[in-house]
Amino acid sequence: MSPPCQPFSTTREAKQRDLQDKRCAALEHLTKMLPKLERPPRWIALENVKGFHGSDACGKWRAALRSAGFRDREIILDLISFGTPNHRTRYYLLAERETKNLQSLPPPCVRPNKEHLPPGVLISGPWAANRRHSLDEAHASARARPHQKENIFRTERRNFLQHLQVACRLPQSCTEDNLTLAGTSKWKLLPLPRARSDALLLCFEEPQVLDTNGDLQQLLQLGQTVEGTTWTVQSNMSPCRPVGDFLEQLQEEEIAELSLSAEMLSRPYAPGLSYVGRKDVRSFCFTGHYGKVMHKSSGSLLYLADEPVDRSALPKSVGLVRFFSPKEILNFLGFPESYKLPRDMELKHRYKVVGNSIAVSVASELLRLLLRGEGAERIKALEEMPHRSSHHGATDPNAG
Repeated sequence: MSPPCQPFSTTREAKQRDLQDKRCAALEHLTKMLPKLERPPRWIALENVKGFHGSDACGKWRAALRSAGFRDREIILDLISFGTPNHRTRYYLLAERETKNLQSLPPPCVRPNKEHLPPGVLISGPWAANRRHSLDEAHASARARPHQKENIFRTERRNFLQHLQVACRLPQSCTEDNLTLAGTSKWKLLPLPRARSDALLLCFEEPQVLDTNGDLQQLLQLGQTVEGTTWTVQSNMSPCRPVGDFLEQLQEEEIAELSLSAEMLSRPYAPGLSYVGRKDVRSFCFTGHYGKVMHKSSGSLLYLADEPVDRSALPKSVGLVRFFSPKEILNFLGFPESYKLPRDMELKHRYKVVGNSIAVSVASELLRLLLRGEGAERIKALEEMPHRSSHHGATDPNAG
């Protein structure tokens, strides 16, 4: 089951009216009918946006399940935890009657909500707290002045290197043209974890930097000399494949249809959009408004050049920026290669159906657990604590 998500969504178009939204009528009807069934199903799986948890509709549905003799389990999972370079956090409710497969999944621990961190080096401690404060201010400035975003973050990276050299008593070596760290200039700083003001995350565009890299080991040893600071390598349980692995070989007419025009790239909102390249391992969740609502919360755009995108001169990138195709979004969601959409369906309708679809790669593992009792340890390791949803906004994968 996947009831309409709009009554519980945090997107700007949603009203979050819960049961007051007429789109909840079908779920309410099922809630009334389920306890009356003479032969109810043995298993029921439900998927929805994170905001469904704790809603009145969710409470009524769970009460109906219990009345019909079901046991259930709430789970929150993010697609990126399964090795796909796309954030898509969703609420899942598994229910069973007659079987006991869900008992193989230990109950959720009473702990703060687990925050997914991208691969990188977590720097924490008193010195990191000062750098985090500066990074938070840089992000605030970038939001206020999106056209200067690249310069703001470049200045922040240079300041970080200079403070690191001072803390380690090294001669100043970074310049405007030399911002090399761990043997690469392709790195950024992210204000993560959100719950910690004494930490920040150092991320590298090339994931292999984290794997047996001599320059990284030297950096870690250098970092440990900063008094009261800890440097820890963070890696995913399922290393994310790069965006390029999910792209299609498109025809010229398809590329023309998906490419952003100079006029669109000149709009005031353009610098604030999310641009990801073939080597990136993070992107924003694609919604049913992708291609229609121009906002990073509707999904990322594909940037085809190797060098970083220049947000101050986006019109020069005409021909290098396009929307992901509907088929590429299906690839992110785990649909098989053989799955095709009708050729005569309009592009906006294809975006709507794929944006409102489920993550097949996640749902398939949950169904193995529900129907066969398999994979409980993996699900347990990847699940996030269900909690009343509150919108914090995603961190731009291109920031810092």
